[in-house]
Amino acid sequence: MKQNFLAAVLLMMLAFSTQAQELKWKVMGRVANAEAQDTLMVIDVKTQRLVTTLNVKDGQIEPIEGILTEPAFCAIQREGRTGWIMSFVLEDGTVNLDIDLDNSVLLNTSGTPMNDDLSPLLSYLAHPVDGYDPAKDEEHARHILSLVREIVLRHAGDALGPFIIQMTQTRYTPTETLALISLLSERQQGDLDIQRLKENMTLAAETDEGCLFRELTGVGRDGHPVRLSDFVGRGQYVLADFWASWCGPCMARMPQVIDLARRYANRGLQVIGITMKEPVEASERAVGQLDIPFPQIYQSTPMSTYGITAIPAFILFAPDGTILLRRTISPEAVEARLESLLSTSGNVK
Repeated sequence: MKQNFLAAVLLMMLAFSTQAQELKWKVMGRVANAEAQDTLMVIDVKTQRLVTTLNVKDGQIEPIEGILTEPAFCAIQREGRTGWIMSFVLEDGTVNLDIDLDNSVLLNTSGTPMNDDLSPLLSYLAHPVDGYDPAKDEEHARHILSLVREIVLRHAGDALGPFIIQMTQTRYTPTETLALISLLSERQQGDLDIQRLKENMTLAAETDEGCLFRELTGVGRDGHPVRLSDFVGRGQYVLADFWASWCGPCMARMPQVIDLARRYANRGLQVIGITMKEPVEASERAVGQLDIPFPQIYQSTPMSTYGITAIPAFILFAPDGTILLRRTISPEAVEARLESLLSTSGNVK
């Protein structure tokens, strides 16, 4: 009798535990710039797997429900298109999404605790206060850092803290990323992905803004060995664009980078491409398809040399090889900095 009673208690505890782990989510909201009937894919950012699909009719998401065992950090992808729209949380409750398919960031997300806390950051990324001025890119980066810091402090002990650091870490310097990681709880700092990020950012801090460049070797388009020092430290500004053909945002901004390279070629700037985790053949196809005019370094080690963990990313080198900028800045922001640098150096055509 006693054994039967204990077994029944254990079964009840197991059932309660299983039930407690169920997160019942629901998604609804509006979508701008969609077809009359459209389909959006919800991708788990961490696993890059499809979680669900959203059917859109006349600009509205047809409400959909599901169950998860833990929160999932997700992005939106339009069927048949590259590039993701970042980012929201599938958690217990109803999340309301405000999506513009022409924007790489959600306009707003709300309705559940984590999404409510994400909302101010997403709103700023989609619509910076007073509009976006490339000349004030560093000021915008500081504001983004401030918003992220507030989220991390509120979620130092749960999964949102680590996620938001990883989501935004290319927008500020490695040293600033390390400072954010230090705010996490001991448990969250023990997360394997955060440990790897910390290792990479510690390495990257050795090549942070103000440091001299570090040598990087690879293969050029002609198949011969090539070094970063073939371009950097030779009396001209060098913009290194870290990219890959599988990276939707990289490909989307490549025409702007090409335009920048062509317009500043005679004004003291050399642009080079450095590919990440990609076979040479795939990179070469993209170079040919987009008619990329600047040199490339294939099969190099940007992760272990510069701590590059996410792309797209830029590093801007001074004529003596000193690192001037290293974060995900827009081509417009690079141009604004170049105008300032070239004007003061007298290197303007």
